[in-house]
Amino acid sequence: MLRLFLAANFLPLAFSFIPAPVFQPRQPRSLHVAQSERIADVGLSTPLDLEHLEESKAWSEEFFENDAFAKTHQIFSAVGEYIEGSTVDGVRVLKPLYSKGASDLQFTARDLEAAVRSDFLDAGQGTADKNKGWKMRPVGKIRGKSFDDAKLSFDEVKTSLEKGTVIFNSAGAHISEIVAPATLAAQDGIGGGAAGVCCNLYVTRSGAATSAPPHTDKQDVVVIQTQGKKHWRVYSPPDPCHKPYVEAFARGKGDDDFPLHKLSEQGGELLLDVVLEKGDVLYVPARFPHTTDTVEAEEGGGWSIHMTFGLDNHVWDLDYGTIRRMGLLRAGAADALEDPSGSKDKRHLKPVFVGKINQVERDVHEGLVSSPPRRWLSVYPEMEVGDAERAAEVATLNREIAETVLKLCERIDGNEAGLGLDHWVSVVERFREAGQDVLSTHRDMYLAAIEEGRKRKQEGDGPMTQDKIDRLSLFRVPPYFEKLENAKGGLREWAMQGMGNGGEVKEGEGSGVPNDWATSWELKVGDSVEADLGGCMFPAAVIKVNSEGTYDVQFFDGEVEKGVAREAIILKVKPTVGGVGNEEGGIDTAGLTKKEIKRLKKQGLL
Repeated sequence: MLRLFLAANFLPLAFSFIPAPVFQPRQPRSLHVAQSERIADVGLSTPLDLEHLEESKAWSEEFFENDAFAKTHQIFSAVGEYIEGSTVDGVRVLKPLYSKGASDLQFTARDLEAAVRSDFLDAGQGTADKNKGWKMRPVGKIRGKSFDDAKLSFDEVKTSLEKGTVIFNSAGAHISEIVAPATLAAQDGIGGGAAGVCCNLYVTRSGAATSAPPHTDKQDVVVIQTQGKKHWRVYSPPDPCHKPYVEAFARGKGDDDFPLHKLSEQGGELLLDVVLEKGDVLYVPARFPHTTDTVEAEEGGGWSIHMTFGLDNHVWDLDYGTIRRMGLLRAGAADALEDPSGSKDKRHLKPVFVGKINQVERDVHEGLVSSPPRRWLSVYPEMEVGDAERAAEVATLNREIAETVLKLCERIDGNEAGLGLDHWVSVVERFREAGQDVLSTHRDMYLAAIEEGRKRKQEGDGPMTQDKIDRLSLFRVPPYFEKLENAKGGLREWAMQGMGNGGEVKEGEGSGVPNDWATSWELKVGDSVEADLGGCMFPAAVIKVNSEGTYDVQFFDGEVEKGVAREAIILKVKPTVGGVGNEEGGIDTAGLTKKEIKRLKKQGLL
């Protein structure tokens, strides 16, 4: 199994399914255990697994023609194995992990200065007001009308460091050198364990008393220290029943006052207390409170710089709690855990992890906040075309995930909605479609950043031309984020089609369509697809069906590729078979919203 990390001594709750007829809120209870049982000694990590390192070297050679990012890929492969091996009955039973000197990533203040000077970057500063949580405010301001006066300066970064930690969010998408390749290594190394990996860069001056107060995050994070030192303390998740109307993934943020004494009162126990130095690696699961400072840094030791790689599943709605909520919405069924108060606007999905959901039995809550298995999503779906064994594996995983959701429904309210397994399998299939969109878009975004770095090296230094300005991350990145939001928004819109319809969305809808429809279904003109272009998958539309079984496609930038083989194309929207709903212009419009039908008519497809 995993040989890279040492684990803190955290005893997880067992997860079992015992049917309960109705939802019963519980009261908070203490989870305190003896000090000797909860604090683990931290030592040196065991050597890296040579076999896995060789696989990671091969990956790095393929993308970069060297092994510069092999260790980074290996670290995330090991984390993915740990998560996979720590899943019991569909529930992730996790603990923080620490590895001494496992990383060879180097990103210094000099590298940061070069990145700030060469691109149009945004930065924020973490602040913590009295009796409130962690917030962000922008760093820098526009100083004039010229390009240089409009962009963030490195002097502004240095000035802001006197007031607190400076944070570069989504640095993996914006910083072409070192950070983008490292983020791609993380995305591929985790192997489907996260729909998206997002790298943020944190810079703190030496001696900052508290660079980040106690807080929780929506994502599992892997922290790699690249310069200086930082002191980390990681705690077990507090009992969410103490503050049910505060999201467990966002404790200590916004207006949630969450100092250490409150964390202790609410059941949070110290699991890991460690000073990260250059090359050290830390893994913190989502919802595990943590706090940092640089007090223990050596005097005159300079800045602390670390990369935090967020393994995003909850951000993209890929957890059992959200699958359950949206599956009920899709069927037009009531949710026993939904807060009846608040907005009645059906256009907006109410927060899933706020309210009654935080008052269910603790093991049920752990199930709801868990995400599907690592192997569920495919890092390279285009390489799995025609792979019957993989198709069967995905079908099995879809069914297992659906069974877990159904068991959770039984625990919460005795499955009062009466929805069967076929319904939940169809829901899980739709979630996987969205997850694949998110994963592919992240990879494409990082590949674009890497390609930009290569172009800059070829061009060398020179004046800022219009072409170079157009390629800045300020303009390059937003289209990818728009696509990511569309994937998430499309999933929510699909779910809310069933709101208030009395359950008109039928169980098993779309049956008769094979599980591998995305790669096997016959395409027609106008289909929204992703097609292979130079080894990467990009959004496109089918514009011609050729007699020899190939297709002409037009990519999102207008470029046309002719004679593309079916195995190099992924269909984006699940087809339907005849006999369901209404037919317009040869297209089944059952289940489509008015907006979607209007869009198809505008395109001349209806």
